[in-house]
Amino acid sequence: MKDLYIIVEGETELEFVNQLLIPYLLPQLPTYIQAIPVSISGGGHGYNNVEHFKNTVKPVLNYANEPVITTMLDYFGINSEQKMPGYARCMQLNSTDDKIACLEQSLQEQVQRIKSYRFFIPYIQKHEMETLLFANPEAGFDLVSDSIKQAVIAVCEQYPTIEEINNTPEGAPSKRLEAIFNANNQTYNKVVDAVDIAKLTGIETILTKCQRFNNWVQTLIQTISET
Repeated sequence: MKDLYIIVEGETELEFVNQLLIPYLLPQLPTYIQAIPVSISGGGHGYNNVEHFKNTVKPVLNYANEPVITTMLDYFGINSEQKMPGYARCMQLNSTDDKIACLEQSLQEQVQRIKSYRFFIPYIQKHEMETLLFANPEAGFDLVSDSIKQAVIAVCEQYPTIEEINNTPEGAPSKRLEAIFNANNQTYNKVVDAVDIAKLTGIETILTKCQRFNNWVQTLIQTISET
């Protein structure tokens, strides 16, 4: 059974993977799993340039045991050719799902240009990691004020599924949470609050409510189980 490395966008994704996703995967995949944040020039983490991603993934591509490598990057933040070659072409497609699939294929091509690799599974989160926090606001926002919880519930009721909460500059899930918290005289902490909300929500609920996210997780389980 191969090891699994998850290249994540930043600190929020890193904590989510370490505290929720890896504990969920380990009972099913008794192997080594590690999350690696994208390193940016000058220190720190984040997905500001595709070159930062390539520099992060290059060493892993040369690990002797050919691990399965995947990503958890936010669609919301990919907004230029600098961040993803082919961006303009992908944005000409009609649906958000098609645009994300196009960007994932571009990411696959970037990796294959570094090294022909069989076990790379590109995944771009629709629309960003905070999308997952809307999976069950009754539970996830149980420790905040009722007014915040009700505001989050109201957002969820506007969309047929959680993953449809849009990615406009004002309407991205993280921006919505910041606005809701601010309107209630509180500050949304992107790392601490996000992980706490995700824990209260529960990874099983997130998987049930977020089909695209669930499909990615099941693909990882199946791929590693078959190697």
